[in-house]
Amino acid sequence: MTVTLADVASATGMSRSLVSLALRGDDGVSARRRADAVRAADALGLPVGDLARRRADDGPLVIGVLVTEAANPFHAEVLASAHATAATLGFDLRVVDGFRDDLRLAAGLEALHACHGSADGVLGVAVVSSRLDPVRLAAVAADLPVAVLGSGAVRARGTGVDTVSADEETGMRGLLLHLASLGHVRTCFVAESGHPSTTRRALVHAEVAGRLGALGAVRTDDVDALVVDPGRIARHLDQGATAFVAANDSTAARLLGAAHDAGLDLPRLAAVTGFDGTALAARLDLTTVDQPRRRMGARVVELVVEQLRGRRVDRHEVLPTALQPRGSSVPLLAAARA
Repeated sequence: MTVTLADVASATGMSRSLVSLALRGDDGVSARRRADAVRAADALGLPVGDLARRRADDGPLVIGVLVTEAANPFHAEVLASAHATAATLGFDLRVVDGFRDDLRLAAGLEALHACHGSADGVLGVAVVSSRLDPVRLAAVAADLPVAVLGSGAVRARGTGVDTVSADEETGMRGLLLHLASLGHVRTCFVAESGHPSTTRRALVHAEVAGRLGALGAVRTDDVDALVVDPGRIARHLDQGATAFVAANDSTAARLLGAAHDAGLDLPRLAAVTGFDGTALAARLDLTTVDQPRRRMGARVVELVVEQLRGRRVDRHEVLPTALQPRGSSVPLLAAARA
């Protein structure tokens, strides 16, 4: 015979709705009633969720967070928001830093997955990275809630995980049209080696720059190569580039540093833009595209908790971006006069 919530309610003297809340690990149920409901469900053979059982045992409520690089300005701001949200919801975070190493990221995911059944293991995993294979994510999602944040989140759809990302395509289009309105149609995209978001943003750059129709408008280079040989920056300028569109704010900062060391006065000689809207961009007076990092950090934790509380349908959220014009992009004629 199939055991139902009504059977647990009858055994505990609680209402069916209160049993439902207790077995979802709801905050509004007292510790005693949660424990009673879990014991009765176990005795009757009704499956109990990990969150309810951990609450009934008065165990730690821990969510694992796997991040590409905690020191990266974008990731650091996301993590700060994730910590604040987790604390508000009564959870702790166990952060695993991949230090931009794909093998460390994969090993970190496996370690979080392996510990989930222990008394102090994680109840779910928030992935702040675009580098992990969707097959690996699906394997973890078969056992516990997983939510993925980042530009590569779309690859994880259909694997049983939740995703949250920003509308980067619209953001990059808006940035390039802003530069075009200032006269900058000969732009060079500055990529960051090994970063998945680089490819997606570079594709949008190529499409929009090509549509603007300027001869030689579509140019690309890699920031590592520019740092090693800043003469490449001068060659782009000699060949007509009037703006450098960096893959993110950190890449733009590296470009500016390399140019300065070579005696090239960017952004006076050519506009420079970033992407992400981090505090670093504000300090550098850098035109950028703001990704809603605080909202993204909050949502990736909230999505994991929603799954723990019983939601079974995948959620895929795309948040809007916003252009932030600053002093690193000025009208072409003004730059020429300078």
